[in-house]
Amino acid sequence: MRTVFLSMLVVWLFMSPAHAWHEAGHKMTARIAFNLLGAEQRQQVAGVLRAHPRFRKDFAAAMPEEIANGSEREKNRWLFERASIWPDLVANFSEAVQTRYLRGTWHYINLPVYLTGKDEKELANNLQQNLSMEFAPPLRQNLNIVQALKGNLLIWRDTSAANADKAVALCWILHLTGDLHQPLHNVALFSRTYFPTGDRGGNSIAIKRKDGVTNLHAVWDGLANRFDKLAPDENTKELLANDDVHLQSINGWARHHRKMAMELVYTGEVKRKLLKQVANQQNPEISLSAEYLSTACQVARPQVIIAGHRIAALMTH
Repeated sequence: MRTVFLSMLVVWLFMSPAHAWHEAGHKMTARIAFNLLGAEQRQQVAGVLRAHPRFRKDFAAAMPEEIANGSEREKNRWLFERASIWPDLVANFSEAVQTRYLRGTWHYINLPVYLTGKDEKELANNLQQNLSMEFAPPLRQNLNIVQALKGNLLIWRDTSAANADKAVALCWILHLTGDLHQPLHNVALFSRTYFPTGDRGGNSIAIKRKDGVTNLHAVWDGLANRFDKLAPDENTKELLANDDVHLQSINGWARHHRKMAMELVYTGEVKRKLLKQVANQQNPEISLSAEYLSTACQVARPQVIIAGHRIAALMTH
């Protein structure tokens, strides 16, 4: 029975869209956060989002008719979920809009993981990466995810900030908190042979599958695509009960997710397969076992839930 289940799991993981965490996962975290806010807070947040500089084009014009004709709560929830994916939608807009709003480096931090001890010894002191977790205003284009999340939170909490600026900041808070809970947005794998400048959070590791090739980052993005029930289990409830959510706790989340990536993403299985290809002078293209994918799926679900709870806490502190 376990073999059948794992085989089915492999099939649906590889059939999932490459950017499922990107859209489905972000909307899930946003929905969880929205449901945790009080009615008055929801109305206030929706009011801020309606002041977004691109509200008419990117929000109102995209709202489905059934939502537009629905209840105020449904409309506000849709706006909240739309806001969570807006930072990625910007990539599809005009060059002028991209120049104003697209921020590629804000989505990740490349905390290092090494393929071997020799790689760490030779590369650790020469990494050309922005690994700082400190933020000082103003917001800049070349920030990493930790810095950018802190910067946008300061705008959100600034009572003198214009609602238009708060609306853009809220989109980034929703999105970056979600990204931060996908382990591969926190790390890069470094290898003298393949990745002297990092594997771009798993994007450079090709993953073989029956219908072609994807990459490690896309596999992890796809884990959230089939979640339906998002009530926390007992372990997740216990973690949330003792969770510490404030500006500096973001540093700890990133470090924890680096550890998670070291143990559960770049596993012994993944490293052995990469090293075998190094020995054979092949490009880094590997397959993943059903057991690997099963464990990954079990990791991803609570991450989506925790991210939603932390968004709500960050917004209301």
